[in-house]
Amino acid sequence: MFVLLLTSPVAGDVVGIFFDSEVPQSEFAASEIQTALQGKGHTAELNPLSELSVDYAEKKIVLCLASDGIACEVLSLQGSSTISGLGEQAYALRTATKGPKSYWVLGGDADGLMYGGLQLAENIRFHDMSKTYNSQEAPYIKNRGVKYNLPLDARVPTYVGYGEKSLSQAFGGDAAKEAIPAVWDMAYWEEWFDEMARARFNVLSIWNSHPFPALLDMEEAVEDVQGFDGYAKKMSPTEKVAFWKKVMAYGKSRGFKIYFITWNIYTYGAEGKNGINNDPKNQATKEYFRKAVRMMLETYPDLDGVGVTAGENMNRLSAEAEGKWMWDTYGQGIMDYAKDHPDRDITFIHRWHYAEISQIMSHFEPMLALPNVRLDMSYKYSAAHMYSAPAPRLIYTKDGDVPADLARTQKKTWLEVRQDDFYYLHWGDPQFARDYINAFPDKDKYIQGFFYGSDGWTATRDFYSKADVHKNILDIKRLWYTQMLWGRLSYNPETSDQVFLNELAYRYPDVSAATLFDAWSDASRGLPLAAEVIQGTLCFDFNWWPELCQSNKGFLKIEDFIKAKPSIGSELCSIEESAAGDCPDGLSSDDVADKVQLAAESAIKKLATISSAGNPDLEVNIKSIHAQAYLSLYYAEKIRAATAKAADRNEDARTALGKAEGHWKNYTRIMDGMFIGADMLRTRNFEDWHVHDAAVSREYSVLAGDEG
Repeated sequence: MFVLLLTSPVAGDVVGIFFDSEVPQSEFAASEIQTALQGKGHTAELNPLSELSVDYAEKKIVLCLASDGIACEVLSLQGSSTISGLGEQAYALRTATKGPKSYWVLGGDADGLMYGGLQLAENIRFHDMSKTYNSQEAPYIKNRGVKYNLPLDARVPTYVGYGEKSLSQAFGGDAAKEAIPAVWDMAYWEEWFDEMARARFNVLSIWNSHPFPALLDMEEAVEDVQGFDGYAKKMSPTEKVAFWKKVMAYGKSRGFKIYFITWNIYTYGAEGKNGINNDPKNQATKEYFRKAVRMMLETYPDLDGVGVTAGENMNRLSAEAEGKWMWDTYGQGIMDYAKDHPDRDITFIHRWHYAEISQIMSHFEPMLALPNVRLDMSYKYSAAHMYSAPAPRLIYTKDGDVPADLARTQKKTWLEVRQDDFYYLHWGDPQFARDYINAFPDKDKYIQGFFYGSDGWTATRDFYSKADVHKNILDIKRLWYTQMLWGRLSYNPETSDQVFLNELAYRYPDVSAATLFDAWSDASRGLPLAAEVIQGTLCFDFNWWPELCQSNKGFLKIEDFIKAKPSIGSELCSIEESAAGDCPDGLSSDDVADKVQLAAESAIKKLATISSAGNPDLEVNIKSIHAQAYLSLYYAEKIRAATAKAADRNEDARTALGKAEGHWKNYTRIMDGMFIGADMLRTRNFEDWHVHDAAVSREYSVLAGDEG
């Protein structure tokens, strides 16, 4: 009885939540607030917003639109100010103290109401109902997206590389094979959308070579679902359509816009049917694509648009011929639908890859004349490695001055923020994220939004962790801190570090949140800086995977580092320039190594003062932070060794490589204790994390003249 009294809510400690259950965003926010209140020992009473009154006798929380005159009148009567002019996705929090204390969430729209409710739920988790909140927020980046390379079936793969490849090659990675069961699991999608909405993401872009046979009830559809390792699911094309309608509707209920983006020309799943193949001159193929694009819009009312990549598999057609093919298929398909449905807004996304904006505007002129169709571009902003230069300059140089072209044509672009750096390590440095987001070119003038994610790894459920606490959970839940940083800071880069400290304190109450935060930031700071030195040359996912220091050809040696240049526009000097003493203004590679080492050693020192205290999730994250620190130290010494060797200082190079070997062994020991090996899509497969230990040792011993 004594224990029950201690753990039960105080008698009469009721908090009423008033919300509109007909608005799914409001219902979700109310549910989150209810959970937070119950976690603090309160009894939450759910009430219709229509029953809101001044006379309610208990404390209350109100979720309403800022345009709701009746609710705002009650707020005024309770002694608090209302607000006007809240825009899309914006919200305001108000605290009224006249009568029983009440918290108010005012949304500029349903999505803003949801974000405000999620913020209030977080406040209650951290502080109960002890504080006063009178604040407002609006999105810095309105479209905060996820780039999700997603296979839909063993016969319907995501992208694997240039040119036509067999299906066995198309599924060259374990992550892609393991993804298919999640794709057709509604529970997976519900959890995914909930988690990503909490992190303030609001766009899902699904990238697939040729998704139509798995998504449409058409003659060319594939029957059932085929996966790998015995996975299969009986589903007719009609049932698949119903499933994806449900997925998209759920995404809408969490504020998401949804796009499907393809590469061309690939006809996996449909090839050989009705004369369809990958020949760009084949009229049957053109007619099929036009029909499929129209059917996508007809079938899925919650689909916001489609996107394309030209030239990946078009047999080296001229740019003019590629553009004409895209118009004959995607352009005509969109126009067929849009003309008959003038009340539906449609977005067409055309990647800059293998394209030129003036040519696109010329080919798609009839479609663009329609008032309900918008053309956006999409640009690969950091090549494949976002964790390198925080202000990449490719957008001004690689394909000409992209912002200038956008200004000239009065169009905007999405930024493809490719993350092919860390599939396993749990990265977390909020300042780097802020710097990266704030460096976007004039966002209001040029940027429609961004897509953040991997091309060579499909993150669905964890199949690779050895720790029981993470087996089979969503990857985004294992890597929750990374998702939180990028989502929350892209919504508002001025979000205080205190928010992240509070979250760490809530999740891990038995350790110092400040120490953990600092150690995590330090360990995550070094790797992007080290990457910046070489990312200009080793810029694609097949050139370099940092977590295992390998490419598609194998282990990367110091000779590869010596040849590599920094990111375009970087203020860092190359290894060769540094070795030659030709670095009068920038930061030399040795200076970079010093900074990386300092951050890593600081992280290790801080970690020595905390322990997991029996929390298995914290234990894995502490190990991950240690691993990042040792990997940083490895790259610091490798950069030193490369610089010394390029300067003919072989003794210094040998010393650095000897230290690098020790750091590498510490790193791989930790990683092998946490994760199994995997078949990779873009770089070499690995059975375990010790696969390059011998190569690291040999690199030192060869330079030391002791190959034996």
